[in-house]
Amino acid sequence: MNMISKIMLCVVLVSTAASSVYAESKMRLFINDVPFFSSYLGLKVEDGTVLAPIDLIAKEFKGSATYDSETNEVRVTLPDSASLTTQLNRLQDGLRATTPREALDTWIKGIQTRNGALQYAVFSPDLKEHTKSEFESYFWTTGGSSPHMGAIENLESLELDEDTVQFTFDYRLVAVEYDEQGSAVVTVQQLSTDRGKGWFITRIGMKDPGDTGLTIGVEPLEQP
Repeated sequence: MNMISKIMLCVVLVSTAASSVYAESKMRLFINDVPFFSSYLGLKVEDGTVLAPIDLIAKEFKGSATYDSETNEVRVTLPDSASLTTQLNRLQDGLRATTPREALDTWIKGIQTRNGALQYAVFSPDLKEHTKSEFESYFWTTGGSSPHMGAIENLESLELDEDTVQFTFDYRLVAVEYDEQGSAVVTVQQLSTDRGKGWFITRIGMKDPGDTGLTIGVEPLEQP
């Protein structure tokens, strides 16, 4: 299969003439691996470019697209997706850690509450890139019902340099009639990102990455 170099939504077809210009197509549209079977989208390929009427694409996302002939402007409204994207960015901005300990505490809370989105929020850009698809495949739920991470013990911090801190700690494994202990090493680094500067987790090692159930972005600690 030839790779399509780019996708261009053909805004010219926002007008009422769109349906007459674009006949029904047998091509299928996938967005984030979700299929859109509507044949009336009229997809076609010209010189390696995918063309589709932007008003019909917008409609698939419960939005709309209008064309003003006087100003020659196309206005697309995607209320749900645009609003949710803004909300998500603001939430992640609010969770951006201003200290190394804050980043660690947020990740620990995410593990304890089985909240993958909370863990992901304090990951570095590189760690996010390598873990996003796995978080998505589990619908942002991690861990397991039993055992789960309990109280943190023996917390120690080591400043590797002015922008990097390494935390070492133990944690109780909580379950009915079960009393074991796990241990972890978490590296936190101060980074500048496109959303601002903050402290982000760059590496996580656990003695047993599976002792609290499904964990993402974690590697086993090297045993002495």
